[in-house]
Amino acid sequence: MRIDPNLSISPVTRDAREAPSAAKSSDSPPSSASVVKLSAAGASASAEAATSPTTTTRLATIRAMLDKGDYPVDLDRLASRIVDDDLLRVGRS
Repeated sequence: MRIDPNLSISPVTRDAREAPSAAKSSDSPPSSASVVKLSAAGASASAEAATSPTTTTRLATIRAMLDKGDYPVDLDRLASRIVDDDLLRVGRS
């Protein structure tokens, strides 16, 4: 499926649902950028994600600890997770 970026569609807002003629504006040129406004819950989740370490940083830290021998690995727990993952993958196909 191809999405045409040059297609101009007015955003759906509460005002647009109540008065569809007021939402259309043919005076402004079409824009390829989309405007997204987050709800309060989305904004707080985004703020939490910005303050928490990223997955890449966490993985780099764990790799460094593994190289030094400071990271304890529970091989039985690791094996059980690998088996669980394989069982889930087999169930999907």
